[in-house]
Amino acid sequence: MTMLGRRKHSRFLLAQPVEGSLRVREEVAVEALTKDEAVVLSPEPCRPDERLTLEIPGNPPRRVGARVTECRPMVASDGDIRHRLRLTLVDKGVKAAAAMEPVL
Repeated sequence: MTMLGRRKHSRFLLAQPVEGSLRVREEVAVEALTKDEAVVLSPEPCRPDERLTLEIPGNPPRRVGARVTECRPMVASDGDIRHRLRLTLVDKGVKAAAAMEPVL
């Protein structure tokens, strides 16, 4: 079903509702990175088993699929609360257009 409104582009309404969530890109600090695991500090918590895409800077930058294995709150040196995420790297060659998970 197409819905027309004030916007220039058509909007769509799903026949059956679906449950989901979207997280906007966040910058994280990488504490440790191996070929199988990463430990990052994030301003937001993540659920265990949540799938993410980690973008690693470089020339060229890499996108790596990851799964959260642990999330623990901590106090950073500036006094702010951060979340230490332990990530298992599951897909080491995520294509930029194919990633539907949040990018950290």
